[in-house]
Amino acid sequence: MSGPDLSVKNIARLHARAMAQNDDLYTFLLEEFPDLPVEERLKYLAAILNDHFDDYRFDEADELRHDGYIVKRFYPKKR
Repeated sequence: MSGPDLSVKNIARLHARAMAQNDDLYTFLLEEFPDLPVEERLKYLAAILNDHFDDYRFDEADELRHDGYIVKRFYPKKR
């Protein structure tokens, strides 16, 4: 099985789709890739934030728990 598609083009596409909705980034990725293991979804989250961190907002205390992980919730900044 190959890993997630972390190409610049795919990350830009996912970022654009994430910005067009209101859920946090991890919840968006969970809905986008329901069958992926959490570790693979976190790779997408890290890649998107690595390239587009300034486009998301977060609160230090806002997090969710999923499959044994604590995930910080990043929300798209509306322009």
